[in-house]
Amino acid sequence: MKVFRFFRHSHTYRRMFLHTYVQYAAASLLVLLAAGLFLFYQDSHTVRNNTLQAAANLAYYADDRLSACQKLSASVGQSGRLLNLYSNSATDLDFSLLDSTMLFAAQHDLVSAKALNRFVATLGVYLYNKQYVVSDYGTLTLESFYQSIFNMSPGVFSEYLRPLGYGSFLFVPREAVEETRTPQHPLVVLSVIDSNSTRYGNLFIFLDEKQMQEDIEQLLNNDDMEYYLFDGEGQLIISSNSTESETSAPVLPRLEANDNYQSSTGKHSGWKGFAGYSEVYLEQRLHSRLRILAGICLFLLLLGLPLTHTICRKNYAPIRELAHIVSSPEENASGRDIEYEALKSIITSIFQDKSLLEEQLLIYRPLLVNSMLLELLEGTQPKAEVLPGLKKLGIEFPFSSHVCCCVLTACATQDFLMNLALAVRTENTGCLYVAFRKHFGIFLINGPSREVCENACGRLLELLAEVNPDALLGIGDVADSLEQLGSTCQQSRSALEYLPLDSLSRGVFWSQIRQSGILDLTLPACLVSLPVSFGTGQYTEARNSLSQYFQAVCRCGLVKKEHLLYAKEQLLAAMARAEIGQNLHFNPAPLNAWTPEQPCALESLRELAALACDKLEQATQESREQQLQNSAQNLIDYLQLHLHDEDLSLSKLSDAFQLSESSISRRIKQITDYNFLDYVNRKRIEYACGLLSETDMSVNDISKAAGYENDITFRRLFKKYMGITPGDYRRQEGKA
Repeated sequence: MKVFRFFRHSHTYRRMFLHTYVQYAAASLLVLLAAGLFLFYQDSHTVRNNTLQAAANLAYYADDRLSACQKLSASVGQSGRLLNLYSNSATDLDFSLLDSTMLFAAQHDLVSAKALNRFVATLGVYLYNKQYVVSDYGTLTLESFYQSIFNMSPGVFSEYLRPLGYGSFLFVPREAVEETRTPQHPLVVLSVIDSNSTRYGNLFIFLDEKQMQEDIEQLLNNDDMEYYLFDGEGQLIISSNSTESETSAPVLPRLEANDNYQSSTGKHSGWKGFAGYSEVYLEQRLHSRLRILAGICLFLLLLGLPLTHTICRKNYAPIRELAHIVSSPEENASGRDIEYEALKSIITSIFQDKSLLEEQLLIYRPLLVNSMLLELLEGTQPKAEVLPGLKKLGIEFPFSSHVCCCVLTACATQDFLMNLALAVRTENTGCLYVAFRKHFGIFLINGPSREVCENACGRLLELLAEVNPDALLGIGDVADSLEQLGSTCQQSRSALEYLPLDSLSRGVFWSQIRQSGILDLTLPACLVSLPVSFGTGQYTEARNSLSQYFQAVCRCGLVKKEHLLYAKEQLLAAMARAEIGQNLHFNPAPLNAWTPEQPCALESLRELAALACDKLEQATQESREQQLQNSAQNLIDYLQLHLHDEDLSLSKLSDAFQLSESSISRRIKQITDYNFLDYVNRKRIEYACGLLSETDMSVNDISKAAGYENDITFRRLFKKYMGITPGDYRRQEGKA
């Protein structure tokens, strides 16, 4: 493994290495700093959202526990055993006066109610005007029960022994009595009510703090978060920090003043929950992330050493080879810092040869002028930097008015543009050119006034008409300062997106475009249905759509190339649709070869569209004529087949051919020169004549065979068409 020895390299290499490494280190630190700030912001936002959600969950938990206590009170109040005890006349603790079975059953009801509520540690029921309390673990005298909670004898006016309003409750925190540190559990007192809504006692619910802590920790699901739950008077009920429970007085103000903790108050209980992270935890969290960022930073800095060495070695190799080439063998053997001296001698020799520099400048001057003029027009470089460079190359703008003209032609060569610019120049008119693309060039005209610039544009149009009639010239508005050059250049280029309707005019002025209102013209929707019209043979609708479209896109002698190209695309799509729907074959080559830049582009496109519509019309008419012929023959064949049916009628023919009765009658008239009844009767009489002369059938049978319901109608029609009766006709034919 090769060891990178920095100080064995040349002075030039060390400077290159240090410069590159400092840039790499600065870029890496900036990226790392930005990433760290972003992650810190995201982390703080996440912490705040988590604490807000946890505080809301605490408030919800408090409301839920209070609701459970109220449900428990309602359930206990429906106990029949307690109601029987309340109605018992025994008022002292002489248990011999009480029914032990009933007393045990009442205790069992409290045990069952406690088992259904995990957050309850102990239950006790005081029945009004009784001197005892029934609990889940036994029956106590009121005196001993009250002393165990409040360290005092029960008074007549004690609020804990009086009926409470509906939805009201009393709360006593744990160890509220400092002398005896009682009660040992938080206490909730509610009234018990029977089925008649009569309050007959108070329910003492001692809350199980451990179970509540387990429920809250499971609800929050975050071991690092601290939580505190206070009652409506600001007394601490439960917290994740056991030491805080012992000294709860300063906790609430400290939490309210700390931004790391968020609070939420229960809607029904009025209890307030706080959740957040301690300062110590947040500092540890911050330090861990800073250590991670420091490790990443150190890794990037160490990684930069071999990367920088690889880049510098690749970039330094040509310099070292050049130094060895231009230096003598003695200089190569003298020391390792020959690169700097070799480069210095090469650069000095280049600048000392002034004639060579001037020759190079003359060769590249047109290219430099073209490039700097393009930067000036497009605004890619500040004008304060471009104008001095143009001045050094001999290009100045002595006049105050400027205008740009963009030419679109098939031969936008350097010589073509230069000859036009020289022909436009006069004593008070300057004209520069920029070769932009193969078929695109820009002229920059400079004059003392707007009139002079406009006259120069007119001369440029005349010259283009002589040397290249197919060229198109876009002319922008005259600018009064160099600051507006970019605007007039963009206007001249945008003007080439439009075509003049007059084929003899090859210039498009931006002022004409602006005044015509064509800038506000949106793409008409006339041609949306053109493919459908071609596919269904509706040539009249296709002609109307094309005519309306071409009228809509033309404004004040101008048309946008984009609108013509859209018409071309729709025509090609319509031809393809007609080939599928009408089995027509179009030749799309002329339409594909059409371009908006060709002479008389609009007229050519209209002619191509008209030819397509003509072909569609011709094919559609031929198809319709063939369909009419087939339809007429089918109609005659149907009549011949059903001629002798007695129910033959126009309505039957109408149902068979899906046409109206008037249409059927009109077609029969066109084919036979007779109306429907006349034609049918003639054919039937002809058939009857044959039967009369060739058979011995009776006249009645012949009338039915011919299609008549009775022989009376047959005889009347026979005499009408033949002039004699059927019997006379048979006798005449028999004599013959």
